[in-house]
Amino acid sequence: MRTRRPTFLLFTLALLLMLAGAPARAQLAVVTSAASGAHAESLSALRATLQAMLPGTRVEAFDWSELSRARLKGSRVVVSVGTLAARAVERIAPSQPVLHILLPAAAYHRLPPRPPGAGPVSAIWLDQPPIRQLRLIRLALPEWDRVAVLVSADGTPGLEAIRAESEPLGLELASARVGSHAELYPALREALSQPAVLLATPDPLIFNNYSVQNVLLAAYGHKSPVLGLSPAYVRAGALLGLYSTPAQIGTEAAVIVRDLLHGHALPPASPPSIFEVAINRAVARALEIELPPAERLTAALTEWQEGAR
Repeated sequence: MRTRRPTFLLFTLALLLMLAGAPARAQLAVVTSAASGAHAESLSALRATLQAMLPGTRVEAFDWSELSRARLKGSRVVVSVGTLAARAVERIAPSQPVLHILLPAAAYHRLPPRPPGAGPVSAIWLDQPPIRQLRLIRLALPEWDRVAVLVSADGTPGLEAIRAESEPLGLELASARVGSHAELYPALREALSQPAVLLATPDPLIFNNYSVQNVLLAAYGHKSPVLGLSPAYVRAGALLGLYSTPAQIGTEAAVIVRDLLHGHALPPASPPSIFEVAINRAVARALEIELPPAERLTAALTEWQEGAR
């Protein structure tokens, strides 16, 4: 009987050599909005966490300006980091599952609808949910029963969400509308006409690089503590900060990517589930407010969140 084994071995060897010479396709494509700062921090955490959970996972990261359909070919999952990258990815509308991270909820909701044939899409946005913010106020400042919110024309849905969550907690909500920059400080005086905790919101008309410092100073002048959106707010004069770091969001994204690679579906778009609290002790002393350690507040808020699920 003639044997074909040598021919089979030669064919197998040739195939292996061809595969070895071909470039490996990334299982995960990460499209970034910037190569440094928060975007780089989030990408680094995503890579490290994913490699710890799934060693050998191939990740290709590149700037949004380099994005093309060919660049995504072969990737099983696409992650965008930042608003610019999210917009670039949605212009292509790839067929793979897409996870957008490190962008405000408003920016996510302004992305265009996905066309037929596009893959599923979700997000971990930057915004903290109102219930978490209000729970922190109740935990840290139990003697304060009034919350003040400034809202622009685009912020009405957010205001209604805050109102719905504040009433069950026994918190009175004072709000004032801001139609232009000139209306900002009169609105602030109106909202803080009585003692209240000023709740900063991710509304760029009201809270931006030009206004934040003055808003914080005005609130301090009214003896009103501020709950800010980031460590920068706390450094600038907010009594409290509730936020998720870029690394925490990258870590959370890695868990979702792992589940996608294992065949699970994308979860709905949502706020980050990992977060932390910061305190400005100098402001606390000036306002004569006693607060527990930030770590204790973070732990208590996390415990409440776990119990609420």
